[in-house]
Amino acid sequence: MPKVTINGTEIEVEKGTTILRAAAQAGYEVPHFCYHPALSIPANCRMCLVEVEGSWKLQPSCYSQVSDGMVVNTKSERVIKAQKAVLEFILINHPVDCPICDQAGECKLQDYYMAYDAQESRLRTEKTAKVKVFPIGPEVLYDGERCILCTRCVRFCEEITGTNELTVVQRGDAAEIRPFPGRTLDNPYSVCTADICPVGALTSRDFRFKCRVWLLSSTDSVCTGCSNGCNIHLEHFRNEVQRYRPRFNPEVNDYWMCDAGRLTYKAIHADRLVRPMSNGAELNWHGVCGTAADKLARAKEDSGTIGFVLSPQASCEDLHLARRFATEVLGANRLYVGGNPDGFEDDFLIKADKNPNRRGLATIFAGTGELLGFEALIKDMESGAVKSLYMMETQIPVDGDARERFLAAVDKLDLFVLQSQHHGELSTRAHIALPACSHAETEGTFVNFDGVAQEFERAFAPHGESLPHWQIFMRLARAMDHKLTYTFVHQIRKEMFEGSAATEEASQSPAE
Repeated sequence: MPKVTINGTEIEVEKGTTILRAAAQAGYEVPHFCYHPALSIPANCRMCLVEVEGSWKLQPSCYSQVSDGMVVNTKSERVIKAQKAVLEFILINHPVDCPICDQAGECKLQDYYMAYDAQESRLRTEKTAKVKVFPIGPEVLYDGERCILCTRCVRFCEEITGTNELTVVQRGDAAEIRPFPGRTLDNPYSVCTADICPVGALTSRDFRFKCRVWLLSSTDSVCTGCSNGCNIHLEHFRNEVQRYRPRFNPEVNDYWMCDAGRLTYKAIHADRLVRPMSNGAELNWHGVCGTAADKLARAKEDSGTIGFVLSPQASCEDLHLARRFATEVLGANRLYVGGNPDGFEDDFLIKADKNPNRRGLATIFAGTGELLGFEALIKDMESGAVKSLYMMETQIPVDGDARERFLAAVDKLDLFVLQSQHHGELSTRAHIALPACSHAETEGTFVNFDGVAQEFERAFAPHGESLPHWQIFMRLARAMDHKLTYTFVHQIRKEMFEGSAATEEASQSPAE
């Protein structure tokens, strides 16, 4: 492998490594605009020029590969002078409106100006005016005055989505990014262009002027929009999610996520159930647990008529406690699966299954008997086989006539207990409604469609009196004189994984 010396630091790198990446490995940042690790390298911004010993001119570090014995200087006087010149050229027609720009605080042009230029403009003539707030697509707006023509967005549409909506039009200082005639930037991943835009040229309609980025706190999490489980930065302010941004994971979603997934954060705060309720009246947890325990105990006496609906929206830890509560405490032997119905799918990231943890649910309940579908639940409710129902979350995976049949059957139940984040049409029908946390308010594990287990972290405190699913099961079990004693999620996780390993080992053992 070639050895290269960068600013006096010698490192060994893989053959074919660019100077820019080698410098990063050595601990030196080389400023750049057009370069993105997932896209082709046009080397058109010239911000990443470095000095290579033996070369008469500066080299673009994003494009040039290292060779054995190469000596590179990224901080020489010649390099700094070139970087200042590039920034001055870029800023000639830039409006320099940082205080009102939505990208302020996460703008590379702003950062590099402070680090490498920091000089007044020498331009004394009127700047070239370009388009502002141009609706380049249904989810993205374009500001031509701020655009530096790095072409990241153009290459994204060519190389990642293959939809080819964007191009560069005009020439010189009149050049701008535009959709091709008769088209708009409307692919399912269009907001990724705003993510990779290094300046304030492309902005998300949803997040635009919503919250200053330096006010945001970021928490590593997982998108709940489908079973792909894209890794995300869940960014929040004052206990409210402001946006999702993709978090790099080469095994799951690389640098990207879909537009539909990044908007699922809105459900976290919409129509929340935040107080325990009994027959429409708000109670505290002590009161509602006592009431629920009495009613569930009476329902348990009617042997075999309790149904339990599991949610693939819940974490593995929640489902592990649901399994113990349903089988050990309630004695329920009829387990059904709810969740969101299937939807749109493509061959990139979006999966038809719109639930983040169906694979995890199947793993947790492996070896415990057959999990039944929602159609079976409806038939059992109509036949009287299920007279009492305990349901996690409000998602109903059927529509049309089947949905109406389910709602009608719910109205005839002896007991309906709902444990959910949201109100909706089911909470008004529930005899007992228990407020559960969203994934932003707790921690846990999702298993995506490919079997990758991914932990997510708690971003902020639960809304109202809502609790994680697993804590609700513990409270009810205690009220019913059963012990499910856990203090932390990691205790559940340890027991859960030990149980899963034992089940897998048993399933692989040869029959005697």
